[in-house]
Parts: sequence; structure tokens; C-alpha cells
Amino acid sequence: MMKLQLSLAVYLVFLASMLSLAGCVTPGTNATVTSGQGSPDIAQAQAQAYDGPQARIAVARFADKTGKGWWSGSIGDGMADQLTTALFNTNRYIVLERAALDDVLTEQDLGASGRVRADTAAEIGQIEGAELMVVAAVTEFEGAASGAGGGLGGGAAGVIGGLLGGFQKAHMAIDMRIIDTRTSRVLAATSVEGEATDVNLGGLLGGYGSSGALVGGLSGWKNTPTEKALRICIQKAVDFIVTKTPQSYYHYGAQPAAAPAAAPAPPATYQAPPAGATSGEMVVVVPETLNVRSGPGENFSSLFSARGGDRLSVLERQDKWIRVRAQDGREGWAAGWLTSPVH
Repeated sequence: MMKLQLSLAVYLVFLASMLSLAGCVTPGTNATVTSGQGSPDIAQAQAQAYDGPQARIAVARFADKTGKGWWSGSIGDGMADQLTTALFNTNRYIVLERAALDDVLTEQDLGASGRVRADTAAEIGQIEGAELMVVAAVTEFEGAASGAGGGLGGGAAGVIGGLLGGFQKAHMAIDMRIIDTRTSRVLAATSVEGEATDVNLGGLLGGYGSSGALVGGLSGWKNTPTEKALRICIQKAVDFIVTKTPQSYYHYGAQPAAAPAAAPAPPATYQAPPAGATSGEMVVVVPETLNVRSGPGENFSSLFSARGGDRLSVLERQDKWIRVRAQDGREGWAAGWLTSPVH
């Protein structure tokens, strides 16, 4: 059987003719964002360099509502990872990790076990909470999971078959909500659609949607229209989140204007009553140490410290403060709520 001796360029021309005769869609992309009227101009918002305060945000695992059996948990995690990385690269958010939170908790538990050097152990109780949570679900999906590179063997039929597989039309739609984690209120919601009939990422490489390699459950989409449709959706999703985040949430890292310097307060002074006055009342110090001050208030300097269990003679009272005398004769003021009466 005579083999077809044609260059790859001839194959591509032949392929283009076949697609045209068959009425196929020409290579390209299409993106749709459905939202309310009066939305801000996204292009204008992104044209401005941002170096201001940020909002705390987290992305939940994507869910599947297509019911077509193509879904897996790793795909949901992969989509959430793509959006998380893209949000981080906007420089407008403090992005909090949620997909690997179990690993973070394990590291903290290890530090608390005493098996890790104390000065390097991760502290428990320092995980930051998100103000905004992004929840998303894939509602429409049409696409192939294999790239064009897999079918380039086997002569002309193999080349044409591989190219046809690589240029299949891909379509994806994602419903997305931005939720206030404090009140569980939905602050904004939209439907984002991405469509592609080629594998050339082109201008997408300059946007947030290009952020991050396809990993895990998404790796099978590499160099396919499905990858491009996904990146279009991620790009449009980030555009929407940025423009719909309430300005009041952009406050972390803000540098407030310095308040005018107040005039220095005069040093606190106190005129003690005649020495020797006493009410005969005794109190005992409750905490391990108690500062005895030069006057009835925390703004007065500390004269000495009494230890827990020490007995002090009460000389007088002023509001919640008591003037006391220690057994060695020293006198001063102490916080009365940190002592207990001796009966």
C-alpha cells in the first residue's frame, strides 16, 4: 500500500479544508459573564496598579452539578487551586489556604507534641480566618480530556485524527458566589462561561487565568481546548471577584493617617495622707506578683512588688484602689480587685 508522503503543512491545509467543508466552528474562544445590571468597568479596574490594603479570602473546593460522570474530587481541588493562585496574583487579597488545611493542622499538632524544637514549632491558634469565601460549581461541561499530541503516529489518518481530536470544541460554565463568612450572606453571584475551539492560549498568558500549571485531576486537559476554556473561566471569575469585593473589606495592611501628637500629660502626682493612718483592715495578695504604685492608677510608677500570699495593711481606699503598707513598712497603692480580704 502506497504511503502518503506529505509534509505536516500540507496536512494542516487539508485539515482546514475538511473543517470548512464540514461546517465546523473555526478556532477561537468565547466567554460570557452573566451578572446584574450596572456592573463596574472591569477593564478600568484592572488598568490601575494596586498597592493598597487587602481583604482576606478563601476558595472552597469546586462542586459538580452537571451529572455527567466525568467529575472527581481531584478535579474540584484542581479548579479551586487555579482560582486560589489567580486571586493571589492580583495582589488585592490575603489568600488563605483551605485545600491543605489538614496538613497545616498536622504540623501544628506535631509542634505541640514536644517532638519539635520549641523555637521552631508552629503555634496553635494562629490560623487566620477568611472574611470572604468563594463557592463555585461547574454547571455545564463539554470537552475532551486528551491533547492533540497523542495521535501523531500512524500516517496521514493518524495525523488528521489527532488534529481533529485536539481541536474539538470545549465549553464550560461555572456558577459562583462570594459569601460573607461572618453573616453567611451572599454578597455577589454570577455565571461564568468559557468556550474554545483551539489550544493556543495567546493573550490569556498575560492574565490571571494563566496562573499555575494544570496539576492532579486537571493534568489530562493540558494542551486541549478544555484547558483554554477553564483558563477563560478563571480569568473572568477573578475579574468578577475583584470588582464585586466591597471596598470596606480592603483594610488589612492599610496605613492610617497619623493622629496629631497630643500634648504630653503632666506627670502623675499624689499627696499621701499623714503617715501611720490605718483602718485595721488586712488583705492578702492573690496573683503571683502585685505592683504597688506611687498613686491610685496604672499610670503611676511602680514602687515595689508584693508576692502572692503576702499580707498587706489597708490604709485607705479610693475607688477600686487601696493604699497599703507591707510588713517591712513600705507603702503604696495597689489594685484592690487583685487582693482578697483577710477574715
